[in-house]
Amino acid sequence: MQNTNQIPVSRKCKPAKTYKKSSFDDIYKGFQTLLKGEFFCDIKLKTDNQKIITAHKVVLSAASPYFHAIFTNRAERNHDLVAIRNVDYTALQLLVNYIYSGQIVVTKENVQNLLTAVDILEVQDVKEACCDFLQSQLCPTNCIGINALADLHGCTELRNISELYILQHFSYKI
Repeated sequence: MQNTNQIPVSRKCKPAKTYKKSSFDDIYKGFQTLLKGEFFCDIKLKTDNQKIITAHKVVLSAASPYFHAIFTNRAERNHDLVAIRNVDYTALQLLVNYIYSGQIVVTKENVQNLLTAVDILEVQDVKEACCDFLQSQLCPTNCIGINALADLHGCTELRNISELYILQHFSYKI
């Protein structure tokens, strides 16, 4: 006797299909909610001026090779407080918020501190955003300063662009 309640399997059916979410917005929002409520936070970052920023080791580690190295080091693995030296509190807060949200606002007031912070914390996307911002700000009154800043922070493309800008906008007289 044959079971008539079974669903026939077609020979043309694929055995599995992968579904992928097109956006990580919901995940970012979930991380932000956890951070704002300080749920499951397992690390405190202390700046030189003694201010504290709380976060999640796993989230910071996924976004920054610097944090990954610190949190996987046997000596530091079980610590819940890490001193972040030579990084401005506001810049660190902006970077942590960027890691959790994927968004950052670069301004003429914060760009230099952000570049210093990303040199230490190795958040390349923010370094690129800073360089893009500085490139958009190039003018005769700041091009030499931007060139020096680009050289100091290893922003090769920005340095080259600012050098070309200087050559095009200033004449050499003997």
